[in-house]
Amino acid sequence: MPQPAPRTYRAGTLKEALARVRRDLGGSAVILGTRELRRRRLLGLGGRELVEVTAAPPGARAGRGGIEVSARVDRVGPASPPPPARPGLDDRLGRVHEAVEGLTRLGMLDHLLIDVPTELAPTYARLLDAEIPEHLARRLVRFVADSVEPDEMHRPEAVEEALRRGIGLCLPVAPPVGAVAGTRRVVALVGPTGVGKTTTVAKLAANAKLGLGLKVGLVTVDTYRIAAVEQLRTYAEIIDLPLAVADAPGRMPGALDDLGPVDLALVDTAGRSPRDEVKIRELAAFLAVCRPDEVHLVLSAAAGEKSLRAVVDRFEPLGFDRLILTKLDEADGLGAVLGVVSRASRPISYLTTGQGVPDDIEPADGDRLAALILGREAPS
Repeated sequence: MPQPAPRTYRAGTLKEALARVRRDLGGSAVILGTRELRRRRLLGLGGRELVEVTAAPPGARAGRGGIEVSARVDRVGPASPPPPARPGLDDRLGRVHEAVEGLTRLGMLDHLLIDVPTELAPTYARLLDAEIPEHLARRLVRFVADSVEPDEMHRPEAVEEALRRGIGLCLPVAPPVGAVAGTRRVVALVGPTGVGKTTTVAKLAANAKLGLGLKVGLVTVDTYRIAAVEQLRTYAEIIDLPLAVADAPGRMPGALDDLGPVDLALVDTAGRSPRDEVKIRELAAFLAVCRPDEVHLVLSAAAGEKSLRAVVDRFEPLGFDRLILTKLDEADGLGAVLGVVSRASRPISYLTTGQGVPDDIEPADGDRLAALILGREAPS
């Protein structure tokens, strides 16, 4: 009886391609292969990434003498049984199918990475389980494949080291806020409501004064939120810092001068909804007047990927040049943050892990971030 003819599906992502397979061929369709394509646009300008999936109706099996592993498109249930193994390949096929079954239990398809060693299929599964975006997971697996010698691929520590280096390359790190005595440096924090900007300003101020011995002053433009000025005033009194209030852009130069001869002026801005373009333009007016040396966009690590992307996109006009990740202690995982930070193309300056002032803040470190994303360390 002739085998059913395979069909080819192309889409922007693997998820979209699999949805089409499921729609046309059902939940038990057999995946025969995948590959990534780059389609040229008119006159060869630009292009876009595509994923091509070749599938067949239930019961089909891949042939041509290669090591082909079919996987069900089902969201749940066991993976399809392996094809008859050839002598000497039992162990390798066993590892392949173990990885396929693990990915199927995660609600995903098999690793579908035909251009990397089979040994890295569990690594790919682990990255997806950490909620790292699919395109970054594939890139990281390929980085590991290029970085580790073939005879070292069985060593978990070698794969782990390469994986952490790869994640570190996706997460540039900025140096901590610094200042030179006798020269005023202005640093502003911006971001949406509820991410902990005011508390972070207090932490930075306390560390700069107590740890570095700098003369620090605080400016707040957050006159919208109930008791926002009083909250920062309380911190200022505890740390013994001058505080000035600017309730309009025109008041900003005077507020900075009111601080006196400080080395570091930290500006706490009002939280803005990413959807409120008018308020974001108002905030841009404040920044245009005070002309900060650094602008840090504060992001909550506990927020979802979609929300984080919206914040990065909508605050782009403010010209932020660094990122601060807060609430690591409240986040279930940091995989989604990796994709957002990679998209923002800005270095991370600080991490915060609680409400304690001045303790619950630390300068960003690539190795520490990689360990957090991989679940090797817990925020503390």
